[in-house]
Amino acid sequence: MNLVTDPWLPVTDTKNRLRYISLNHLFEQPNEWLDLVLKPHERVSVMRLLLCIVQAALTGGPVEDEWDACIDEFPQTALGYLKKWNGSFNLFDEKKPFLQIAELKPFNKEPTPITKLNFALATGNNTTLFDHGGIGTTKDAPSRLIDESSLIISMLSFNNFSLGGLCPQATWGKTSTSKSGVKDAPCAPQSMIHCFVRKNTLIKTLHANILTQEQLADRYGENIGVPIWECFPSSPFDEKAIKNATLTYIGRLVPMSRWLKILPDKKTMLMGDGFVYPAYPEFKETTSVEVVSTIKEKQEYKIIGCKTTTPWRELNAITTKRISDKNDIGGPAAIEKQSQSESYDLHILGLKREKASILDSVESILHVPDYYSISEGCRSSYSNEVKKSEIKASKLDRSIQRYLSLLLPDMGRIVNKSFTGERLKKNESEKYRSLKNKVKTKYLFHYWTLIEKQRHVLMHYVSLIGTDQDQEREKAKQAWQSAINNAAEETYKTLCAQESPRQIKAYVAGWLLLHPTRSYQKEEA
Repeated sequence: MNLVTDPWLPVTDTKNRLRYISLNHLFEQPNEWLDLVLKPHERVSVMRLLLCIVQAALTGGPVEDEWDACIDEFPQTALGYLKKWNGSFNLFDEKKPFLQIAELKPFNKEPTPITKLNFALATGNNTTLFDHGGIGTTKDAPSRLIDESSLIISMLSFNNFSLGGLCPQATWGKTSTSKSGVKDAPCAPQSMIHCFVRKNTLIKTLHANILTQEQLADRYGENIGVPIWECFPSSPFDEKAIKNATLTYIGRLVPMSRWLKILPDKKTMLMGDGFVYPAYPEFKETTSVEVVSTIKEKQEYKIIGCKTTTPWRELNAITTKRISDKNDIGGPAAIEKQSQSESYDLHILGLKREKASILDSVESILHVPDYYSISEGCRSSYSNEVKKSEIKASKLDRSIQRYLSLLLPDMGRIVNKSFTGERLKKNESEKYRSLKNKVKTKYLFHYWTLIEKQRHVLMHYVSLIGTDQDQEREKAKQAWQSAINNAAEETYKTLCAQESPRQIKAYVAGWLLLHPTRSYQKEEA
């Protein structure tokens, strides 16, 4: 199975049919393929492979003046590159299998099923929620086979997104890997979001995300590097090759965060902890978004994760173009090449995590209109209106906490103490965190889902900023405010039952927190 010549990459063609193509097919027919057909974490991993090939074929990348023109040249250049390095992309080669270590030996346990590479399949501590084929399996049950296309994609994804913690062990030469203390793969820390500019064909999407030599030099200096197959580590102590793989831009695009070797039965593999990839702030991925926040009069830099927010609320940060200063904040590097006079789409992807467990995947496509990029007034208004929805979410949070606290033993007193800022005891703090988590994951999730459905109302209002359509702009603003209020009220009414006298009393108490002014006026009337 050779990635260059054998079909494995799932794409849609111009007739919207699912096709499996090789890397050669991708670049031989650049106008035929519209998009990848992959899950969010798989899309990130495959995009990194494709960008790695293109950037390497262009000897690091085009110079800034040639970036526009290279879309007509890089498919042929990539084909020439793949022909030269064809031997490095054979999945089952005995001497240098793709993304594997041929010299890897067992440690002291049975081989690991290859289903471990796919986060959706039940293996070890992976849930059976989405994998009924894993229900009822026993230790002695035969391992399942993954088709070669899925195996390639799973290997790429696992090396990009596997989480730290415990890991099987293997031996390379005289070095045995550690079972515990394993570090995260490079795309997983902080549940970071990954942003790509999306176009109407796959080749145009690749072109939109190619970085110039100037961009790379500005971010990484001389640490641009080469793909790992061009400088493959000869041993666990090959410092030059390991530095290229873990500390350079191109070297990290196809990582080896886990040492792997697929065994001849193609159902099992050897696996061990791989090379350590420094995470933010030591190394910033060009697809991530860096922001700065002020906490207690102190500035704190961080990257946006998909666990604590939704992408549309962070549109300002995501579309902020970074200035040349290395410490400046900004969105993904690819947006720096987008013209302000043209609209474009941003494909935002990520994996939500809780410690060493994967919770969910995130995928969102945000359209960035030309007026939004040009007008600072539009950006400012968008940010202000998002803050209003967050303020309403905070009120809804407290309202639902009040409702639930009156239905649960002892929780009313604990919630009262938290509202007044009184210090909670350890057991009280644990109960309160559990309540807060329930409100966030169930009730507020419902609210934000309703709000996101009305985002077009917000964009309509923003599009009128700076125009002379005062009356229509005011109507649009009021429509957005109504959307916020309706989402909060619908969430409260739908999820807070009022069937018993006790529930009705709790419902009213929570409603008074959600609409204190309105409730007071009604009582006065």
